[in-house]
Amino acid sequence: MLTLISSEDPFEAVVAKAEAAVRAGYIADYLTALRTGDVVTLNQIAYEVELLDAAHPGEPRLMDEIRGLHLPAAA
Repeated sequence: MLTLISSEDPFEAVVAKAEAAVRAGYIADYLTALRTGDVVTLNQIAYEVELLDAAHPGEPRLMDEIRGLHLPAAA
């Protein structure tokens, strides 16, 4: 998918939005696969997220966020 970047938006803001959308997409896909019991997709997402995390070593790990979905929320 290609995205048209207008000259009005700073490049960093556009990239940050795109990266946030990718992360949100992985979480949504993971939750769908978990709900439907699709183990193959769960494993594929885990693999892709590990690659994403490795490519962005200074950022919060998405795999940690996904693992945290299984923890109860604090009261």
